[in-house]
Amino acid sequence: MSSPHVIQFIHVPHRPVHSDDEINKDPAPALSILFQTHGLITAWQGRRHEDRYTQIWMLIWQNLASSHAFFASPAYRQFHNEVQPALNGRSIHWQQHAILGTSDLDSLDRLAAVVKAPAIEVALTKVIEGRVSGYYVVFRSTIGPVLDGKEGCGGWWIGPQMENPQHQILLESWRSVDAHHDEFQKRPTFQKCIVALSDIYRQYVTPTHIAELKPVFGSL
Repeated sequence: MSSPHVIQFIHVPHRPVHSDDEINKDPAPALSILFQTHGLITAWQGRRHEDRYTQIWMLIWQNLASSHAFFASPAYRQFHNEVQPALNGRSIHWQQHAILGTSDLDSLDRLAAVVKAPAIEVALTKVIEGRVSGYYVVFRSTIGPVLDGKEGCGGWWIGPQMENPQHQILLESWRSVDAHHDEFQKRPTFQKCIVALSDIYRQYVTPTHIAELKPVFGSL
């Protein structure tokens, strides 16, 4: 039986520059090395709305071993050297993986709908130990129906972080960041979601948003 595909989220903090063109151009040589890696199926590139200097890459690997193999290969050393001018002393955050297709909540179809959005909320939800199954129940019974309603959300995806399965990676698609913050979060239905999760969250986390996400390698 083949191993399941894995999605990986990578945060790449660029040195402060005046131009978005530089932010896109500087990592290009490193990306070309990454795109030659065996086992990489597809990749998207976007920017973090809360910090225009940080790019977020979303990768789909054939399996977790493919992702790990890249970091243990000579190609990673080449990648690391090529990306340093863009980082200028900053560090890439790599360690955020999730398995695709273990249930209806983390299906490839759900992901395909989310990645087309103009703005994507990314939240690493930290759940109280032993309450993950309850979190899924609440999501199916309460949160999902709210997001699937007329709230401005165009789709959502959720799966356990492989580095710590108590943590859940939640993606939500929105027509804009303002539609999420200024419209949805001011409605009674948002408060309904918060109340439903109040005894499940270990701590509330501040989500980030991906803007201008675009495919840069492969396809779904």
